[in-house]
Amino acid sequence: MLHHIANQPHSSLEKWCISHEKFLELLNCIEQKGLQTTTFQEIVERKLNRSDLANKVIISFDDCPAALFDFAIPELIKRGMKAVFYMPTEFIDGVNSWDIEEYNMVSVKLMNTAQLKGLVASGMEVGSHGEKHIKLDTVTYNVAYEDIVNSKYTLEKLLEHPSYSFAYPYGKVPMQHEQMLKKAGYKFGLSIYTSLESNFTLRRFAINEGDDRNAINLKLSKRYQMMRFLYDPLFLLFNKLFR
Repeated sequence: MLHHIANQPHSSLEKWCISHEKFLELLNCIEQKGLQTTTFQEIVERKLNRSDLANKVIISFDDCPAALFDFAIPELIKRGMKAVFYMPTEFIDGVNSWDIEEYNMVSVKLMNTAQLKGLVASGMEVGSHGEKHIKLDTVTYNVAYEDIVNSKYTLEKLLEHPSYSFAYPYGKVPMQHEQMLKKAGYKFGLSIYTSLESNFTLRRFAINEGDDRNAINLKLSKRYQMMRFLYDPLFLLFNKLFR
């Protein structure tokens, strides 16, 4: 799970940003481990099974900052790599209003329609990050479902292509999430931390600027997946008890 790739980012973005050098280190580690990038679209349309996915990895970007076209996207294309980009549809060709309003973060220009279509044309996948980028676990079922299904409708009409995957904004998974995503027609849902992992609550890991090569390789390993299997339930329980 990535957001911004930039050198010397605004201080309010530092937590969500890695440098060009760190991004290259991630891509180098992927290549050196013999892993191949894929997308949820490829998994669905090529009917890839568990065996097919043994050496695959999915790189995902949340929020679709337009500045990804300055460095990250050209580097992926140069290497023949794919990624999935998650767009909150109400903010296409807009800015990260939710970050500005809630966290007083700097304004960031987000991708426009032409850029999103360009991603699809280059072999990338554009998935949904909701319509309004809201915390879906804090609203009613009807509000959450409307946000989930409206974003899918907008993307599919705009890109003339099915939308297969949904990344929960803030990593907040609502009750009845699987029912909602299936009803809307999604095949996958992406969380961050989750007690029970399924196709609709897939765990993701972040790459941080402080991660060295050893840390990145660990995060790309089966061992780390097992660590998360044990760690996530404890982490979520601790947060629930002491927040």
